[in-house]
Amino acid sequence: MDTSAYHVKATLLPEGGKSVDIWIVDGKYTFSPVAGAIELPGAFMAAGMVDGHVHLSLDFANTGLPPGTAELVLHNAKRHLRSGVTVVRDAGFVQQLNLTDVALPDLPDVLLSGWIHVPEGRFFPGIDISKATSPEQLLARFEEVAAHGVKWFKIIADFPGPDMNLFTAPLTYPVEIVRQVVEAAHTVGVRVLAHSTGPDVGAIIETGVDSIEHGMSITPEHVRRMAEMNTQWCPTIATAEGFLMAAEEKGMPGEIRAAYSARTAESLKLAMQLGIAVLAGSDELAHGSLDREVDAMVRHGMSADQAIASATTVGRRALALPGIEEGAPADLVIWDEDPREDLSRLTRPSIVLGRGQPLDLSVVEVVPGTTQSARERHGDQSLDKMLADETCVFADGKGHKHG
Repeated sequence: MDTSAYHVKATLLPEGGKSVDIWIVDGKYTFSPVAGAIELPGAFMAAGMVDGHVHLSLDFANTGLPPGTAELVLHNAKRHLRSGVTVVRDAGFVQQLNLTDVALPDLPDVLLSGWIHVPEGRFFPGIDISKATSPEQLLARFEEVAAHGVKWFKIIADFPGPDMNLFTAPLTYPVEIVRQVVEAAHTVGVRVLAHSTGPDVGAIIETGVDSIEHGMSITPEHVRRMAEMNTQWCPTIATAEGFLMAAEEKGMPGEIRAAYSARTAESLKLAMQLGIAVLAGSDELAHGSLDREVDAMVRHGMSADQAIASATTVGRRALALPGIEEGAPADLVIWDEDPREDLSRLTRPSIVLGRGQPLDLSVVEVVPGTTQSARERHGDQSLDKMLADETCVFADGKGHKHG
């Protein structure tokens, strides 16, 4: 291990106004000058970025690497690291792959939730990141997972019926069952992630889950309750937009996506005012594309500083990770130019430090890939079902003609 000491003087983001001096020695931050420290160039810096919602074992960049293999997981992890993401929260991992198979140096830290738990037939077919779990099995399944030391537990709290309409997705588990799991989880220090796109998100919030993933039907009323319940939100806006744009290509009226965007912007504005932890999560974007989610947050009303905070300071606090503070492990991202002026710079850093060590980004080989559309990921069938009826009722409560 390199035991060199480093010094960087740069504008600290988010909301940086002036240059700050930071030294790194023995892999940790200090604000006390260190003689002989190696100077690291750069003009802007932030704590290592956090991607709050990924699926490392799935191929969202069309690399051609087999899903669920250690080869693909390593490849995806390298894409994240090269982009300045030093921590990922995996919100659903292929069942047969043990994360210890890829616990190697010079990779992002991985916060693993393991399998997604969902009743039989209530998730996308052919994606091996879910574990069929009936309502009667859910509590026992949680106890089994917790015994292995996993600190996050993921459930699909609602999912579309045969029409595949995300905005009318019914609940998958009785709320009382979910509440029991949440109480058991909190007793042993485990937190619960809840996937939700449907109108009953308020009932899911009331169970005490720690984070709503997606939350496509969240309204300002829900946000107020989330603030009272200390509920986090990972909206995965860019992924939602991708699905809705693909649906528009199949005939869904454009005003449905517009209504989603307006509602999300209003809810995000209030979430910022109330201090809710909103995390940036790339979800089904190509791995290493967190800048696209940050950009989507800005397009939905967040300032560049607020959106970058979601990927740095806010994300780290929400996941109980240290930031840039005395004695903390030094995960640091450095840019030559201000990423607030061009958000695509976020994932093109000049230097990334992991655990206090500068990483040689030039040797991170990445298989070229392309970003998949929602249609390519889930197939035409799911979109066709969503649009099969002459009229779909979406979260605004109105019927929309299409076709």
